[in-house]
Amino acid sequence: MRDRKTRSGKDAETIGIEALSFLASDQDLMQRFLDVTGIEADEVRTLVSHQSFFVGVLDFISAHEPTLMTFCGFAALQPDEVSNARRKLDAGW
Repeated sequence: MRDRKTRSGKDAETIGIEALSFLASDQDLMQRFLDVTGIEADEVRTLVSHQSFFVGVLDFISAHEPTLMTFCGFAALQPDEVSNARRKLDAGW
């Protein structure tokens, strides 16, 4: 059985939720995410039940190194833990 937790002790789902919380804590960043993805703000509640949504959140954060590094500080993670969480969520964990 594969280990679901990262070095920080967080599983991929937790990292995805923390990533969304990070976006939501910054109105400009959240708006940019919504604009880039075409998602409407009122759709987010429905989409959080899908792992693929969190893959997109982590992709968005990872696409801009300063945002990634700020998120890593926010969530006490290393950048490779974010990419590993994204990969695990994409694999259906």
